[in-house]
Amino acid sequence: MNLAELPLLTVPIELKAHEMARHLAASQSTVQKGKRVYLNALAVYAIHSYLKWLQIQTDLNHSDSFSPAKTALANVADLLIPGIGSLECRPVLPGETTIFLPEEVIENRIGYVGVQFSDRLDSVQLLGFVPSLDSSNPPQQIAVAELMPIDALIEQITRLEEAIAFLETNDPVAVQVRSTIQTQSQSNIVAQLERIYRTCDEYEWRYAAGEMLAGSAAGGEFTRESVDSGDTDLEDLAEALLEKLAEIWRDAA
Repeated sequence: MNLAELPLLTVPIELKAHEMARHLAASQSTVQKGKRVYLNALAVYAIHSYLKWLQIQTDLNHSDSFSPAKTALANVADLLIPGIGSLECRPVLPGETTIFLPEEVIENRIGYVGVQFSDRLDSVQLLGFVPSLDSSNPPQQIAVAELMPIDALIEQITRLEEAIAFLETNDPVAVQVRSTIQTQSQSNIVAQLERIYRTCDEYEWRYAAGEMLAGSAAGGEFTRESVDSGDTDLEDLAEALLEKLAEIWRDAA
């Protein structure tokens, strides 16, 4: 069944959301920026309302999309889910069939939701979800037709919760990861490992995850040289970690 065959979830936009969006828009330097910030804020608030309904905690105050200073510098529509990571909530206007992805929203996102506005801006439809992307070769846009059903977002949050909980245990692999990786948050590491698990063949896990952990240990530069120049310890650790997480995710499926 494709997206066109699925009923879309409609979320009403509260007056409070419009008030907050107007406040953010008023602080921008141009009318164009103000409009962009306004729509981004409404999209984020709609997903906040949806997740609140599902009893999933969010943090608008610490999301970049609700910071006047940060929205002045970047086209962001992120919603922070405490302990999990940032979800990008991209607005889609009536008639649009693609979701534009600014460069600044490619890294450090657990995924992307398409939020379709009505003409009157009094409600939105949740078009669907895609998980985190490969930051080394990111797309500039996502076709609406390629989105997964919105339920996939909840499945993704659950997966990441399970993985982050594992990293907090006394399992020797989890302990070693915590002592080795200190420059990247656990949520970012887990989101990238989930992407590797989802998109790579099992024989590729060792290199792909090893490259990711080496980049994390080096300050976030995910390059082939960062693995090739070191010993195989990180590759061993990466492979062991992804095997542990794969077991957790398979058991939960």
